[in-house]
Amino acid sequence: MDARIAVFRDRFDRLKRDIAIKARSNGFSHEIRIVGVTKGRSDEDALALFTAGVDHLAENRWEFLSGRADLCLSGRSPLWHFIGALQRRSLRQNYRPVYSVDTVDRPSVLPVLARLAEQAKVRQNILVELDLTGLPGRSGVREDNLDSLLKECSGWPELEVKGFLVMGPPPEDRAFSRQVFRRGRALFERFFSGNDHVLSMGMSEDYSEAVAEGSTEVRIGRYFFGEAGE
Repeated sequence: MDARIAVFRDRFDRLKRDIAIKARSNGFSHEIRIVGVTKGRSDEDALALFTAGVDHLAENRWEFLSGRADLCLSGRSPLWHFIGALQRRSLRQNYRPVYSVDTVDRPSVLPVLARLAEQAKVRQNILVELDLTGLPGRSGVREDNLDSLLKECSGWPELEVKGFLVMGPPPEDRAFSRQVFRRGRALFERFFSGNDHVLSMGMSEDYSEAVAEGSTEVRIGRYFFGEAGE
């Protein structure tokens, strides 16, 4: 465990430096949150990553997240994000309050999520997931449906929309990635203001492009858990 923590801490420090340099070189000075994605990893890996300083962790399946939500270190627990597809049955069976549900993409999940939050006596933070790529088979709300979804969200006081999650295209086309993330930033600035809102863009393969376009949060898994931290 100790060796694993040291590896994660080194990769975390390198990543923070790289992100800060990339942000400054593109005119951004805001803080950028790093969320460690632990899907498919062991509880020991998740706890080691948290011990290394990554306070925000993410899972893509409710049953795994529910099982890990009680992990703690010296009385501290990770701040958990849900980043998977939202399915109403799984929500009903496995939901528990988390720091943020980051993949709200359609009105039909709102009543279920709001009712569960009300039962848990919390106001649940959410992000609206955007699909700005135009590629088939992608999750996320399209731009032409965004206004109506945000209006639907505003009708549920148990839910608080904190910002957007933007999935990039396949990372091979870096120019297209920049274009998608640039549009995500423009929409973020249109709908939100203030430092307490979140624009989650960028993963291990494309965080450089996302940070260059103004991301305030990146979701990183493979960089931490890859053999060479790639």
